[in-house]
Amino acid sequence: MEQKIGNKRWSVVVLLVICYTFMYFGRSAISIAGPSMMKSNNWSATQFGLVSTAFFIGYAMTMLPAGWLADKFGATKVIVIGTLFWSIFTFFSPFAGTIGAFIFIRILVGIGQGVTLPSASSLVSKWVPRKEAGRAQGLALIGVPLGTALTMLIGVNLIKYFSWQTIFYFFAFLGPIWTLIWLKFGKDRPELHPTISQAEIDYIKADQGQKKDISNVLSLSNKEIFTNRSVWGATIAYFCYNYVFYLLLTWLPTYLAMGRGFTLVKSGYFTMIPYIVAMFTYPLGGILADLASKKFGQNIGRKLFPIIGLVIGGCALFVGARASSAIMAIALISASMGFLTLTQGGFFSMPIVFAPKNAGTIVGLYGFIGTFAGISAPILTGVIVDTYGYDYALFLGAGMAVLGALILLTVCKVKPIEPKTKDMSSLSMS
Repeated sequence: MEQKIGNKRWSVVVLLVICYTFMYFGRSAISIAGPSMMKSNNWSATQFGLVSTAFFIGYAMTMLPAGWLADKFGATKVIVIGTLFWSIFTFFSPFAGTIGAFIFIRILVGIGQGVTLPSASSLVSKWVPRKEAGRAQGLALIGVPLGTALTMLIGVNLIKYFSWQTIFYFFAFLGPIWTLIWLKFGKDRPELHPTISQAEIDYIKADQGQKKDISNVLSLSNKEIFTNRSVWGATIAYFCYNYVFYLLLTWLPTYLAMGRGFTLVKSGYFTMIPYIVAMFTYPLGGILADLASKKFGQNIGRKLFPIIGLVIGGCALFVGARASSAIMAIALISASMGFLTLTQGGFFSMPIVFAPKNAGTIVGLYGFIGTFAGISAPILTGVIVDTYGYDYALFLGAGMAVLGALILLTVCKVKPIEPKTKDMSSLSMS
């Protein structure tokens, strides 16, 4: 009798959804607390901008080493230590007595959170077959908009009934809770899970270690990864996506309040709408990436919806900036966010095609370069707003999205990276 395959791999993906959700609580807390913090600490907009940017400095620092460590030693150690680290310093954030101390603490929070994306991608590369990589990554990344949207909802009410400090205390405890859940139910690899069926292990491994595709079996050197034209094409295109994402993440509430005349509370609630849309388009993009790769092959299939999403998302943002009514602007910005996040299943399944055993390292490169968009977008947007107004800041975001699509189309070819040294004796170790 044939053994049922089972779905333990999807329970692990759900744990990653929760991980991303809690991480974005800790990351987005400062966005919703910003106006109250500025008033309480007598900070200028420029000072608050420095505090917001500080997170991304720390975030960039751990992206590359985290991916390599997760691939080399197992993602559980890396992601658990990182989660506890950012939770501790999120809790201590309100105790910072000076702006310098707060900037330092936000850098430390960023250092802890920087390990999550590459570690989670390393886990996905080991837990799902390549043909399911897009939907697995898309599903896991639901936590990003879910955490952001819930932060706006919960944060507004915590400030209303308690204080801005309460946001940091409340969100800090979520990381340790997730850690306990992961240590109980999550494992680095399928074969370590106590209740997974052998049929599911075989199903997962069958699409990860085909002998005819040596890149699935051998680990690549850092030089082979970091000198690959297609890896850099995907990475720079992801930077373009990230620029628009962080522009909206850091400036949308302020844009709605100051550029469209909403009250702060109303802007907080309306800011949720694009992220609610993204909760559906993140997994949809992953499903579409898997279906398209099956129909058109890995190269066209993995790039198709990232290209479509970047182009339409950029156009929707451009038109939204010119919309005559605030409601129409919200609708178009929400559509923009939906098409932009439709790209993520494709983007994050590409590393698993490039080199499954090095997926964490490649995603670490994504994150490291993409984090510079998180550093530059808030600052550059502020300069453009002060000089030319909100419309031109959104126009630049739209242009970045289209540029990302052009880079994917012309520079990136999604196929397994061929190792320069094909030592067949290594196959016996896989």
